[in-house]
Amino acid sequence: MKLFVCNRSTDLSATQSVIDELLVESKNFIAVQQEIEHSENWKTLVENKMNESDFVLFIVGDGTFESEQIIWEYAKAKDLNKRIIGYKLPSATQESILFCQGFQVFENAKNCFAFLTKVFDDDRKLKFEQYKIMVSSTEKVTDSRLKVNNLFLTVSSTIISIGFVLGKTFGFTIPVVIGMLVLTALALLISYSWEKLINSYALLNQGKFRVIDKIEKQLRTNMFEDEWKILTQDIKYKPNSETEKNIVKYFRIFVIILGVLELLYLGYLIFPHLPKCGC
Repeated sequence: MKLFVCNRSTDLSATQSVIDELLVESKNFIAVQQEIEHSENWKTLVENKMNESDFVLFIVGDGTFESEQIIWEYAKAKDLNKRIIGYKLPSATQESILFCQGFQVFENAKNCFAFLTKVFDDDRKLKFEQYKIMVSSTEKVTDSRLKVNNLFLTVSSTIISIGFVLGKTFGFTIPVVIGMLVLTALALLISYSWEKLINSYALLNQGKFRVIDKIEKQLRTNMFEDEWKILTQDIKYKPNSETEKNIVKYFRIFVIILGVLELLYLGYLIFPHLPKCGC
């Protein structure tokens, strides 16, 4: 459990006492983070540490929320959707306490740690359920993508087959070849829609895996990230979307060649009927 502590420099000694009490109560289960030094990039450092933390603790003393730095840290914690709690010092003013109406404030380490433990465990359970839902949804996207690929392949193959059936049944006359050419052009257009859907599914899965990666980092595990590194760096794995797009490209080349042959044959049929020059 990681805890980022925010306090005024005037409360530094009292803050250290609070941290010591929490560490004793938690038996060092809590990892405490602070940003005490005031450097030029302190806001970036604070934001990074808040991102790594599970909770943001504000030490509430005399005029705590009159400090611009504390107000900025409070706004940033809310912006990052972090769980905010307060710890009331004996020197806390009424104005500081009133500012804390939006979150829990404690006066002793025992109650504070009990609250942190309960919320931490509940959040982990919730995140794990969200993790399972997201992983399951990626599997459903993969299944849906396979069905779409089969559908487009079947439709495109059927269209081309209909053209050959027309030619075999009615003979390769000019009207029939024109009809075959129209069907081939339709199959070519469908291939572009097919590729567009493959890209859409790839982007959808990419977004889902980013969410999964974010939840994994919050759960302190990196299974999918480790798996992806092994696949891409050690095994030289290529994503399914690339293979699928290559299949569509090869199919499109076949359709284009077929269309060119049909066009040449149509020219061959039309040529004898063209008016000849009597010069």
